[in-house]
Amino acid sequence: MKQPATMKWSASISFLLLLNFAEPRVLHTNEFGIESTLDSSQCPTEKNMFNVATIVVAQFVQDATKAEVNKMSSDALAAMKENTGDGCLENQLSVFLDEICHETELSNKYGFSGCCNQSGVERHQCLLARKKTAPDSVPPFHFPETAESCPAYEENRAMSINTFIYDVSKRNPFLYAPTILYLAAQYDKAVPACCKADNMEECFQTKRASMAKELREGSMLNEHVCAVIRKFGSRNLQAVLIIKLSQKFPKANITEIRKLALDVAHIHEQCCHGNAMECLQDGESVMTHICSQQEILSSKTAECCKLPTIELGYCIIHAENGDKPEGLTLNPSEFLGDRNFAQFSSEEKLLFMASFLHEYSRNHPNLPVSVILKTAKSYQEILEKCSQSETPSKCQDNMEEELQKHIQESQALAKQSCDLYQKLGPYYLQNLFLIGYTRKAPQLTSAELIDLTGKMVSIASMCCQLSEEKRSACGEGLADIYIGHLCLRHEANPVNSGINHCCSSSYSNRRLCITSFLRDETYVPPPFSEDKFIFHKDLCQAQGRALQTMKQELLINLVKQKPEMTEEQHAAVTADFSGLLEKCCKDQDQEACFAKEGPKLISKTREALGV
Repeated sequence: MKQPATMKWSASISFLLLLNFAEPRVLHTNEFGIESTLDSSQCPTEKNMFNVATIVVAQFVQDATKAEVNKMSSDALAAMKENTGDGCLENQLSVFLDEICHETELSNKYGFSGCCNQSGVERHQCLLARKKTAPDSVPPFHFPETAESCPAYEENRAMSINTFIYDVSKRNPFLYAPTILYLAAQYDKAVPACCKADNMEECFQTKRASMAKELREGSMLNEHVCAVIRKFGSRNLQAVLIIKLSQKFPKANITEIRKLALDVAHIHEQCCHGNAMECLQDGESVMTHICSQQEILSSKTAECCKLPTIELGYCIIHAENGDKPEGLTLNPSEFLGDRNFAQFSSEEKLLFMASFLHEYSRNHPNLPVSVILKTAKSYQEILEKCSQSETPSKCQDNMEEELQKHIQESQALAKQSCDLYQKLGPYYLQNLFLIGYTRKAPQLTSAELIDLTGKMVSIASMCCQLSEEKRSACGEGLADIYIGHLCLRHEANPVNSGINHCCSSSYSNRRLCITSFLRDETYVPPPFSEDKFIFHKDLCQAQGRALQTMKQELLINLVKQKPEMTEEQHAAVTADFSGLLEKCCKDQDQEACFAKEGPKLISKTREALGV
């Protein structure tokens, strides 16, 4: 079975579904003088610039109507053409922000006039900070109904697609422009095909489900990547990309990998900054480079490189890792050679560690990113310590054993999770997670806890079907994203000091930190409220997932009331609750039964738990 497509760090290079932009290349370098082939000037030749403009404006001004977005997009494109004659500007994003702020009536109407009173970087950062996934003021996204899709598409295809782009963009402000355009291309294929299908409704349902999954996962992943960049910086992102690119292209040398990592990191930053033009243009440039360097990168991309640009990136992202070169080995204790790590400058240490990441990653194509990052950190700590030793080689005798601990810990967690999933099944495994996460973060709402633990269970359902060697990378990759979104929740509305510590201290250690954080010791349970434990006959009507959710809400309230509740106490309360359901749902007057028996159960539960 394939790993979940858009939910892997390899998919974090999903900047790669791109438009056709013209050429002039201006080299830029990073802090170590590594050259890039990306372009800092932007000369768009794509005829359908209006869709790209729609993405930029709708993501920055999420509350704006379609007519308002159309006007701002048109005005920005006209300003670019007026300023240069060909729309070729060094900083096209500033033109869009100028137009957004030029509309003073709208800036007052939608509350961003404060941002517009600033200038330059401050204005940009202020507008970025206003972006919200699924804001309350914007209704949830629904794919157009079958009855609407066909006539609207037939009447005006371009407008129909642009409306789709607008609807997706305003609700997913962190979703990368290339992904939005890819989804729009899928929509452009689906509508005419389904409108001609014998079973039109079934066709649309299938297509919608597929696109909705890609939209949901892509938006979550892109927001996660942007948050990681914002929190941990570009250098952390480049380390992650060195790992993923080295695993993807094990034949490539460190110079080629460092160049690619620099370019891809730059693209992520532009996408996260809302600079759709450069995000798209530079992504195509990287794709072109990958396809032109198949001999030194990977032959696994050959079929992808025959595809149209709009499908090229998606294909390359999901292509298999390249084959490892014959005889490729790595002995960490010998990698430094006779050099003295203590005598390296800070820049030399960074470059050396980049080389280690490259070699270690291409020798371990199935290891999770977080495990390799932790391994590299331990490796550097050992080198630092042993470089001060009188016998450095002897000091490093246990290096391999020390580095293996990170791999073993990750593999043991994967095995434990899969064993529990097989033993308990999804519902009871989620209940186990609910108890654990309610203790860690009792400040979260029941809905938030059920959503988070449901995602954790989905990790097991997806990853435990894979071969053992791939389970760890699959599980760690997905857990990284879901824990990242817990950290985003904490950023927006602080949870507790324990979650804050785990989210802030170390990117590579976040998952382990959250796993090890057992309980918020600062939490004081609220006074017992019987209102949270009132039972009605609707429990008898509830079936399937609805009934499970009601039971899980009861469980959460019990843990919030008594965080130290034992498994035996939980089992006893669950049995009593099931007995109440069985008795009252058989009673002719269900409501009366619950009114009589419910308080008895509450009293018994309070006595058992001591609350």
